[in-house]
Amino acid sequence: MSFAVAPQPNLSLSWLRTLEHVQAQPAGRDIHVMSTITNPRAPEDTGVRSVLDDILDWKKRGEVNIQPVDTVAATIFSPMYNHPGYDWDPAMKGTAREQALNNAATTFYDAYASILPRLTDFTANNRGTYFGRMITWPGKEAGGINQVDKQIRSLRNFNRDVWNAMDITVAGEGEGDEANATSGLQTHRATDTSEYGFPCLVHVDLTLFQGRVNMHATYRHQYLITKAYGNAVGLCQLLDFICHQSGRPVGELVIDATMADAERNNWGGNSGVERILDRARAAATTA
Repeated sequence: MSFAVAPQPNLSLSWLRTLEHVQAQPAGRDIHVMSTITNPRAPEDTGVRSVLDDILDWKKRGEVNIQPVDTVAATIFSPMYNHPGYDWDPAMKGTAREQALNNAATTFYDAYASILPRLTDFTANNRGTYFGRMITWPGKEAGGINQVDKQIRSLRNFNRDVWNAMDITVAGEGEGDEANATSGLQTHRATDTSEYGFPCLVHVDLTLFQGRVNMHATYRHQYLITKAYGNAVGLCQLLDFICHQSGRPVGELVIDATMADAERNNWGGNSGVERILDRARAAATTA
């Protein structure tokens, strides 16, 4: 209970060390587990990733629907973004390069918003998607509040190195502060009784410290094999995008699981999870 996994240099090792800790608990579960990725832009460990790619495909396992890593990641950050090849810089204010960078982001947001009606036709998305909630709150159609763009523009204009008032509303029964749409505040309804289904990701916080943008994501129930790796990929990509568009250096990514679950019920019991861990340890190419 209440455990901080040793910070790791990339998302693959962070996932591996977190699963090791939780699997070592008597029931294969633990509460208040914090995992830290010190360099969210670091390449994934190709060996660890290959193990996840081998076991995660389109199927039903136990009480969960399995999806590939990239599919899970896309729920948090869409792969539709066309990177123009450079980051924002204060020196480009008012220039054609800044306009091209802005256009790349706008095209990205609009393209995703245009497919939201089709995405929300699926039962699993009938309350919106994570990324939809971030760029067009409340996330079911175009024209909502673009929380990500708001944070990027704030980071461009903010001239200090410390700031901790940047939240992104994602919770299923959360309510954006519609009376003050630029505040980034988040509240939750008393009727929010979700346990395992969408949304497991309930909060994303951005903190500017020593000039770097740091991200803190909170999950109410984190499936460590089925979802956690893809979630980490998506969060790293989202943080990278925010920093690229704002011209700020990337800080660390912290993922909190109020309930972390090694999924023994879904992966063949204690021995099944141990086999996955053994494969991942043996395949790891980074220390």
